[in-house]
Amino acid sequence: MEAADSRVASATVEQGLSGFSSGWIVEVVMSGEDPVTSDELSAFLRAARHAGSREPGHIDLFTKSQSGASLDLTAAADQLGILYSKIGDGIDVSSDAIDDALGTGR
Repeated sequence: MEAADSRVASATVEQGLSGFSSGWIVEVVMSGEDPVTSDELSAFLRAARHAGSREPGHIDLFTKSQSGASLDLTAAADQLGILYSKIGDGIDVSSDAIDDALGTGR
């Protein structure tokens, strides 16, 4: 994740389960308070999509500033035209939705 964007201060990735789909829960801490851009979100989703040795069914992505304030992802997701579900302060995106909107990125 840190390689995906220069604003990334740190990132954590955990395995998660949503219904019958296993995937990643990703929390990204970013420098600054600026909103996440569509380019940044695209880079995060591509990096998370291809992280690890297995195919994730979905990615739950959360971003916050170094001060702990949540950073909105929905405006960037809307700009990308990606299908997502809002979950708390983050978004849940299926791998198929990432592939449809962004391609595989490999």
